[in-house]
Formats: sequence, C-alpha cells, structure tokens
Amino acid sequence: MIRLVWHTVRARKGSLVGTFVALTLGVALLAAMALTLVSSVGGGGGRPTWYVDADVVVAGGGTVSVTTGSGEDRETASLRTATARGLPSGLRDRLAGLDASLVLDFAAYATAPGAPGDTVRPWSAAALHAYGWVAGGPPRGARDVVLSAPTAHRPGAEITVVTGRGVERFVVSGVLRTDAPAALYTADAVAEELADGRVAAVALNAPGTGPAGASTPAVMSLADAARAVVGDTALEDGSVQVLTGDDRRRAEPDPDAERRTEAVALLAATTGLAGFVSIFVVSGTFAYAVTARRHEFGLLRAAGATPRQVFRIVLGEALTVGVLASLAGGALGAAIAPDFAARLARTGFVPSDFTARFVFWPVAAAFGTGLGVALLGAWVAARRAGRVRPVEALRDAAVDRRPMTTARALAGLLALGCCVPLVAVLVANPSADAVALIIITALFLIVACAMFAPLVVPPLVSLLSAPLSGSSGAVGLLAGHGARAAVLRTAATAAPILVTVGIAGSTLTGLGTLQAATQNAARERITAEALTIPLTGKGLPDASVAALREVPGVSAAVPVTESRVYVRDGDEPEGWTGYYASGADLAAVLDVPLVAGSLADLAGTDTVAVPEGRWELGETAELWLGDSTPARLRVVAVFERQLDLSETVLLPSRLRDRHALPVADVVYLRLAPDASLEQVRAAAAAGAGTVVDTGSYLSAAGEEEARVNRQASVAMLGLSLVYTGIAIANTLVMATRDRAWEFATIRLAGATRRQVLWVVGTEAVLVTCIGVLLAAVVTAVTALGAHHGLADIAPSVPLAVPWAPLAGIVLTCLVTAVLASVIPAALLLRRRPAELAGVRE
Repeated sequence: MIRLVWHTVRARKGSLVGTFVALTLGVALLAAMALTLVSSVGGGGGRPTWYVDADVVVAGGGTVSVTTGSGEDRETASLRTATARGLPSGLRDRLAGLDASLVLDFAAYATAPGAPGDTVRPWSAAALHAYGWVAGGPPRGARDVVLSAPTAHRPGAEITVVTGRGVERFVVSGVLRTDAPAALYTADAVAEELADGRVAAVALNAPGTGPAGASTPAVMSLADAARAVVGDTALEDGSVQVLTGDDRRRAEPDPDAERRTEAVALLAATTGLAGFVSIFVVSGTFAYAVTARRHEFGLLRAAGATPRQVFRIVLGEALTVGVLASLAGGALGAAIAPDFAARLARTGFVPSDFTARFVFWPVAAAFGTGLGVALLGAWVAARRAGRVRPVEALRDAAVDRRPMTTARALAGLLALGCCVPLVAVLVANPSADAVALIIITALFLIVACAMFAPLVVPPLVSLLSAPLSGSSGAVGLLAGHGARAAVLRTAATAAPILVTVGIAGSTLTGLGTLQAATQNAARERITAEALTIPLTGKGLPDASVAALREVPGVSAAVPVTESRVYVRDGDEPEGWTGYYASGADLAAVLDVPLVAGSLADLAGTDTVAVPEGRWELGETAELWLGDSTPARLRVVAVFERQLDLSETVLLPSRLRDRHALPVADVVYLRLAPDASLEQVRAAAAAGAGTVVDTGSYLSAAGEEEARVNRQASVAMLGLSLVYTGIAIANTLVMATRDRAWEFATIRLAGATRRQVLWVVGTEAVLVTCIGVLLAAVVTAVTALGAHHGLADIAPSVPLAVPWAPLAGIVLTCLVTAVLASVIPAALLLRRRPAELAGVRE
C-alpha cells in the first residue's frame, strides 16, 4: 500500500503541487489577516509619551462603561474616549497639600500655521518629558510661545495663533525637539486662561524617588495618598483616575482611539472575508483534485483495491500535503503580516505606529483551519470515489454522468437558507449598518451558485457556445462539448472566477450605492448657500462666528461642532455622532425632518434631539459626552431616522463647553440676495476661515469619501482578490494538465496543435463567461438588496455600479484563465500524440 501511495504521488505531482499552492497561500492569507486583527485589538497602550517624568498622574476619567450582572456574573464592557474630562474644581488645591512636587497641566485648543500640534500647554508641563532646544528659550511674557519642531518659525517671529478665544498674535520665544506629542507652550497663566481653568491632569513627583514610572514604595505611598484625597466615590464612578507606571498613558489624549476602533471593524471584516475565500478555494481545489482522479480510482478498484483502501490513499495524500502546506502557509503569513500592517498605516486606516506582532494562536488557528478544510474537501470527494463499483468507476471516468449529488444539493439549499434571515433583518431594520449584511448575503449566494453550478453549466455552455459552433467550426463545437461533458471540471474552474468577480462586484457596488445615497442625503439636508470652514487647524472660534454675523446680508451664521457621544446598546456602550448647535437657528440652514417636538427647544444644557425609535418626546436620554461625562438630557425633538441621522443626536451649543475642542467645525451661512460675498470672505479670512459654496463643499467631501472607500476596498479586498486570482490560474493549470489523454485523442483524430490550443483557449473563455454570469447574479441580488435597505432611510438611492473597476477585474480573470489554460496545454502538446496518449495511464 505504501508503494502504491508513493507511485500515485509521483504520477500526480502536478495535481499535488496545485493543491499545495492553493493551501499554502490560503493559510498564509488567513494567518496574515488574523495576526493583523489580533495586533489591532487592545491597542493604544504602551508607555506614556507626555507624562514620562511624573510618578503619579491624577486625571479625569476617559472611559465609558456598561456593567451588567452581579457577583460572579458581573461583566463590564468599556470604551476609551479620545479625550478625558477635566478634574473637578477644588481637587487641585487638595492635591497641593500632599508631600510631593506638583505640576498643573492644562490643555486648550490652539493652532498656528506652519507649526505642528493643535493644543496649548503650560510651560511647566514641558518638564514632564525630555526635550532639547533647537533655538531660543522658554516663554517669558504673556505673548510668548514655544513651538515643537519641525517648524520654519524661529525665535522672534510673530505668528498668528487660533485659540478658543479667537485669532491672536504671539511671538516665538523658542523651538524645542521632543518625542512627546507636538504642542504649543505658553506661560502657565496664559495656558490656564485659554483652558478656562479646566485642569487636564495633575502630575505628582515624590521627593527623592528614582526614575519616574518605577513602582517604588515612595511612589506607591504617594499614589495611595492621592487616592485618599480623591475619594472612593470619584474613583468608583470613574470621574477621576490615579495612575502610575504605564497606566499613566491613559491620562494622555488618544486621538487615534476612534481610528483604532474603526480599524478593528475593518480588519474583522477583512479577516472574515479572507477566511471565506481561503476555505472556499482550498475545499474546492482539494475536492476537484480528487474528483479528477476517478479514472485512476476505477483502475485501482478493478485491480482489487477496496473502497477503504482508496479512501485511505486519498486521505493520506491530503494529510501529507495539508500538514506541509499549512506549515508553509503559517510561516508565509507571519512574514507578510508586518508588510500588510505597514501598508494599512500608510493609507491612514490605522495609527502611523501600527505594526503586526507575532502571536502563536492565530497562526495555529490558520494551520488547523487549512488542514481541516483540506481533509474535509478530500474526504467528501473520496467517499464518492471509494463507494462506486469498479465497472461504474471506469464508466464514470469518461463523462460526468451524475455531477449533482445529494450532498451538493443540500449544501446549496443550506447556503440559500442562510440568506433568508439576513434578508429578513435587512427588511425589518433598514440602516447603513444593515447594508453590511449584504456582503455576508453575497458570500452565501456565492456558495449556493458554486454548489448548483453543475445544474446551470450545461444550459449556459449551450447558450454561450451556440454562436461559436457556426462561426468557429469544429473548434467551437469541441470547446462546447468538452465543457458540457466535463461538468464538474467546468464548475470547479469557474468557481474561483465566481468568487473573485462576485465578491468584488457585490462589495464595490454596495459601497458605491451607500456613498451615493449618503451624498444625496447631504445635498437634501443642507439648505445653506455657503459654508465657512477652518483655513488651518480644526475649528473656528466664537469670535470668528460673531464677526461673520456682523456682515451685512448674512441672515444666519450657524456654527456646528461634531463630536463623539456614547449611548448604551444592550450590554455595551456604542459610539454615535453628536452635533452641537443652536436649535433655534438650525432650521435656517439645515432641513431636519421632525416627527415630534421643535428644534427651537434645543437650548440650555439639558436638552437633546434624537432619531425616532430609541426615545420618545419628553423622555430622559442617558448618554455620555465625548469626554466621558455622563449626561441626562430631556428629549425636546425627535427626527426621522434617515441615512445621515440614524445614529446621531443634536446637542445644544451651550453644552459644547464640556467638549475638549470648544470651536466650530463648520459655520453654515444663509445669505440674503444683496449680501456681498467679498465682505463675507474677508470676515472669514480675518477669523482664520475660508468661504466655500455648498456645492463645492459637498463635492470635495464626496471625493474624499470616495478616496476613503477606495482605500477601504483595497485594504479589505486586495489580498483576497490576489489570492483568488492565483487560484484561477492554479485550478486551470491543474485541469489542463489532467487532459493529456483528451488532447492526444483530438490530435490523433486529425486536429493540428494550433487547433487544439484554440479549443483550450475557447473553453477557457466559456469558463470565464460562466463564472462572470454567476457572479453577475450575485452582484445583482446584493445590489437590489442594498437599494431596498437604503430606500426607506434616504431621499434617493441610485445604484452605483463601478463598471470600470469591475471590467478591469473581469478582463484580468479572462486573461489569467486563457493563459493558465493555453500555456500548460502548449507544453503538453510538444509531445507526439502517441506518447501523449499514454500520459494518463
């Protein structure tokens, strides 16, 4: 038996190489994605970068948490916010009584053209981390500022600084270089004034301690003393935190928190897609490799081999190839994961310092998945090969007489059945998030199409080859007959094309349709003629808004600040979008479709406007503001749950004072017919802003969204599509190498070498067309599903099919399929027909 297995391995080197390549690359893809995903979870830790030289840091809370259960069943789900709340008033004075040196750290919005950073800090906070002078020295007066390198400004230069108070003039007193986050340093009193007295943190150092961050008895004693001053209540409710060691990092702003959360979601989707593609391709490749050997198994059965022996031969080969290929794939995946992470960092989807670290269990999971799928694919096909009687096996080798098995039909029906609840959820809960279910639905549809392919291949081949039969003569006739006779081979070779075009089509069309619907919703929502946006930095101060309101012809200038807010979603907090604005003025510049209440009541510091379906008018909405401050707000208006408003709340502008950046992101302008646009632009420029018309603003925003979507598509689909492209070539090479006896028969019947190659190439075109047609069905169904899911929450939903990228993908599949078929066939046809006829045996 061992000699027999060895003989079959040597005789089937091409087939085994094909399965080895498919499995190696599949495991590599899965391992690389899993390592990148694991590396993205729990990021944001590490050593502090700002409070490096502080023993103990007392800071406001920066986490929102939901706790459920009690006792041993108590569970807490938490989210870290991008900014932390300020310390309670009076705590700074109580901490000053401790036996420790103390630094009050303030943080306020400030930005200067040509200088990095968007936060002003007190000069005393510079002692909390190492720095070196590039030029100049510390601030001496109220108008002095120290900048972080790199900057072109030099000491003595007068610069414009945009702060929360307005546009101000400062003189550069020095430039320093540091590994800490870039900032603008002013005199302590100036920083406190700009921060409106809001203390970001208090840094404490115990007398006579060693390097900061060390857990010495003196540091631990100081931390305990600080906790006693803070009190148990503030510590337990999370409003204040006392931090030592690496935990001091939690007191530092985390501007990448939101990006990191989005990266985890993107990588989870990417890993899921990679897992599906790997399993689909590997199982199909192994199943086809076994199915293609039915003639060999017929000979073995005729020679006396039992079904059990045939079964053991197949599984033995699959186990050997599976172990070796999975090991190689795991190593390859670990090698390419850092490069993939670096590419993600360059696109901006993850923080710039993101890296993929090696973790054993994701690689082990990829190894086990690859090996298990390979054995399962071989096992299913081997059971059929081992069950048939010898005479039936020999007869079955000539043509696919029963390509549609019961197991295959059940698998197809199961895949279709899985689509039903997904569609039901989409219909019952139309939203942008529900549209993500379309992609999952597409994957099940792809499986269903692949399973039922043997049923549709014959009629599709007849339909596609009918024009060829008349125009191409024997070539078209032979190509069509070969594709119809070998149904399983045609279905197996069309499957990688189906998954490549199907995934690309459904994903790109879904994202494009969502983007187009979102842009249309924004165009319908904004009624302002023009907008003022920051010329540099992130916002416009109130003084700039007031100046715009003074311009003749400006009937409304409505500042809006976007922020993150958090609501409870079951057992965990969920991030929503909050907009701070004056409710009484919003109606002049935005069309908010109300179903109850009035935006005029959106005032004070205890009101909120919410989407329908979550709260009722007059109820109290409990949520957290962007700095983790809990808020209980009275619902004064309820608006329709539209695409751009489904997870959005409107907050009164006075509540913006609790926001870390109390400036406007954008100012919507309602202009009278006699308004002077030049005067409006001059007022905006004086306030560090620029005026753009609404159409141009929305077009630029749409282009930016399209750019982000393209990058997201490349990140999510790139490696998977490369893998499926390789799988197309790999499967067709395997199929072509197994047709030596067929090619010899055609040659002996009088066909020339060129005619045989034309037959092979024509059949590759037919296979590609079948895969593309099945993928078109998947894309059409998912596109209609996306349209239906968005129709009730958007004013208009145009189907956005990216024809150019899809045409490029289809053309690539076609070229790959033809080359992967013709080149191996050409190599085989270099032999004499009589010699070629003996290859199969």
